Amino acid sequence: MSDGATDTADIISEVQKRYEEASGHTSQWRARARDDLRFFHADAYNHAQWDDAVYQARAGTFGGSPRPCLTINKTAQHVFQVENEARQSQMGVKVNATGFGSMAEAADAIEGIIRHIEYQSNAQQNAYACAIQGQVRTGLGWFHVVTDYVPGVDTFDQDFFIKSVPNGLSVYFDPAAREPDHSDQNWAMIVEEMDRGEFDKLYPGHEDVSRDPISGLQSDSDWVSDNTVRVATYYRRSEKKDTLWATPTGPMRQSEMPPEMVEVFRTMKASSRPITSHMVDKYVIAGNTVVAQGETVFSLIPLIPVVGIETRAMDGNNADYAGLVRALIDPQRMFNYTASAFVESVALQTKAPWLAASEAIEGYEDQWAAANTSNAAYLPYNAIDHDTSAPIAAPTRIDPASGSTGHFQGMQSADQWMQMVTGQYQAEMGAPGNEKSGIAIQQRQRQSDTANYHYTDNQGMALRYLGRLLIDAIPRVYDTQRAVQSLGMDGSQTGVVIDPSMQTSAQVALPPGPEGQQQEPPQDMSLEKQRQIEGAILAINPTIGRYDVEADVGPAFATRRQEAFNALTQIIQAAPALMGQIGDLVFQSADFPLADEIADRLKPASDDPRLGQAQQTIQQLQAQLQQVTQQLKDKQADLSLKAQGQQHDAAADLLKEETDRYKAETDRMAAIGSTDPEALRVLVHQLVQDALSNGAPSPSGGAMPAMQDGPPGSLPRLTSSNPPGGEIHAPNPVTGAVEA
Repeated sequence: MSDGATDTADIISEVQKRYEEASGHTSQWRARARDDLRFFHADAYNHAQWDDAVYQARAGTFGGSPRPCLTINKTAQHVFQVENEARQSQMGVKVNATGFGSMAEAADAIEGIIRHIEYQSNAQQNAYACAIQGQVRTGLGWFHVVTDYVPGVDTFDQDFFIKSVPNGLSVYFDPAAREPDHSDQNWAMIVEEMDRGEFDKLYPGHEDVSRDPISGLQSDSDWVSDNTVRVATYYRRSEKKDTLWATPTGPMRQSEMPPEMVEVFRTMKASSRPITSHMVDKYVIAGNTVVAQGETVFSLIPLIPVVGIETRAMDGNNADYAGLVRALIDPQRMFNYTASAFVESVALQTKAPWLAASEAIEGYEDQWAAANTSNAAYLPYNAIDHDTSAPIAAPTRIDPASGSTGHFQGMQSADQWMQMVTGQYQAEMGAPGNEKSGIAIQQRQRQSDTANYHYTDNQGMALRYLGRLLIDAIPRVYDTQRAVQSLGMDGSQTGVVIDPSMQTSAQVALPPGPEGQQQEPPQDMSLEKQRQIEGAILAINPTIGRYDVEADVGPAFATRRQEAFNALTQIIQAAPALMGQIGDLVFQSADFPLADEIADRLKPASDDPRLGQAQQTIQQLQAQLQQVTQQLKDKQADLSLKAQGQQHDAAADLLKEETDRYKAETDRMAAIGSTDPEALRVLVHQLVQDALSNGAPSPSGGAMPAMQDGPPGSLPRLTSSNPPGGEIHAPNPVTGAVEA
């Protein structure tokens, strides 16, 4: 036998053995659960609420006249009271961020994704309702989580779907599970007896499934017959060993690291510890053949129980589960018996007869004979004896015997006992009570809720199991960037982008601006406000951080919304001044047309996300304005420097011109002074004096320099009243040099 055949034989043998193990563990419950279901569905035709021997005796099966066997099914209404209360409630999963990089916004998005999974699966009406029926009627119900391709589109993307398990008795589960919610179960299977023709349609290519295709298996097994095939969807949870290494970037699993990196950390003697993770494999077994197998994305068994009342023996074997029906069996039978006896006692009594003298009805015998069966307008009688002319007394009716008060009291007692065992008294069942105020009525209703709260609490345990299962599996299914839907508590749909490459667990992306540039949300604005910006979309990375779940089993959102509106209305009536502060919240909780539009108009401006977006735009424009202003200042400075440079160039040209002119005069005077110094002195003095007194312009077009007297015996100094580029000094008449 090949290894593949060996593995197949081992799996089939394992499934068959565990099926027998689970059957023995729950055999007592399965028998009682079937009886409970028959009792719940009893009516006037099947008489399922009567003991078989008693019913046959009263029905005249063994001789004698038939006697009444009434079925007045009050059990169903007590059961419906609990089931419909759960239907009116809003069952869901609440996700909380618990650190390690997780954010509240990401937790809210994951919660909305789970709510959308419930919505697309119609879980409230199908899976949850079916599981609660099993819980309340037989003590144990189930629902099933699967993955499948997104319907209606051409894609390879998969999604989660929550399926119902119509027959809770078809589930066989691990008897070693000890947790109240069975989350520690290591295996479970759904077993279905399928017609051979239906099996051939659903599993083409396996029409030749025989009784024993692999040796070593149970040859007398009833898994395959000529007309039926037993199909088991089997989930098995196994452990996966791994090592966690402490790396500079954070803890990493050895299975996610390349071998060379592991050797590096091992050489560095980095901290490490062994860890254990779980994985769930799925097998579809048909008869003695493995039809399909593969690894799932789950780490918990995706068959989730909703437990009623669980009872286990001290040794852990022969577990029993009970719902509300079990406690109602005896008082219901008592009610049916006393009601039947009461009707029987009344039926055996004759109608009230007439007491009359024969002379009084002589000649009218036929009319008086039909007096108890007809509705005659009058009954004639002979008032006088024809022979004696004596008056005859009128006929009188004899009072009938009253019904059995004992039977009627027995019915009342049975009804009270049914109320006692369920905790649902007449007021809770809809009968009017003495309560007048709304608070008193709510307290009366609360008593019934408290009496049966274990059903609600166990529903919450199942939802927490579901939340843990999905939170762990979502990163494995949504492993690439994709857009998914998130459903709010009020039913509003929003889009969420899942991006495993993000460095944070949540961030907001804005649509491109008018010119196509990518907009960034304001850094000082909270993520909640950023999400309210028009066109904003939330992106999350579910692989970052840790999340925990709690069950949310309470009134439906519409009920809570109405309660909130009533409470806020009372607050506004007591303090009308608060309308300006919470007016928008009042109308947000209202459920009449145009309430949302009124809430938008009353919303404070500070709460409008467009205000923050406008402020961001203003800040950006102010920064751009400052930048342009600085550029203008720099431009003006450059122009000023260029203008100053041009002025210096003109002054330098003028200075050169003046210097050349003075140099020529100096050379001429030096030539004169070399021959006659005194004549030079007189000449210079005369020339300068004449120029200054006449205001003659200089050869360059400017004013002549003014005369300043120097020390005795020295030449006068010539200075310009407006010298270009600085003070100009006259040349030394002897040396020709310009004095400093």
